[in-house]
Amino acid sequence: MKRFLASGFGVGLAWQIIFGDKKGGGTLAPLLFTVLIYLLGLNILQLFIIFLLLLLIYFLCVEDDDANDDPSWITLDEIVGMSLVCLASPSKLLPLIAGFLVFRASDILKQPKFVAELENYPGKLGVLYDDLGAGLLGLLSATIVNQVSLLSF
Repeated sequence: MKRFLASGFGVGLAWQIIFGDKKGGGTLAPLLFTVLIYLLGLNILQLFIIFLLLLLIYFLCVEDDDANDDPSWITLDEIVGMSLVCLASPSKLLPLIAGFLVFRASDILKQPKFVAELENYPGKLGVLYDDLGAGLLGLLSATIVNQVSLLSF
């Protein structure tokens, strides 16, 4: 059960079965999460509770030994990072897209430098912290897009 949860509720394991060690599960899992959040139309309090629950599940289910090499099948960290992004604009499409794109670009490219440095923490902390750093950048971008859209429309 822990492995299933750590894999982003099976997304990382399914990716590994279908595509082997190819990268992509870390993008698919938060993308599916984002689509789900958009479709559910949750409010900010509900999203904050989901963020906290996902953090708790991460720390309970991801083992340091499994996380040492940041295996591609562990995708819960990306979902946690994206759940942080979603706090900016509950169920608004344009901010969610902008936040997702900035989050994934920052996580993949490890830019700015502080995102890469957060990955240096040992075990499951480093696996999660870089996604939270990238999530903060996605949150900022989604917030800006949300505010601009409120002024424009």
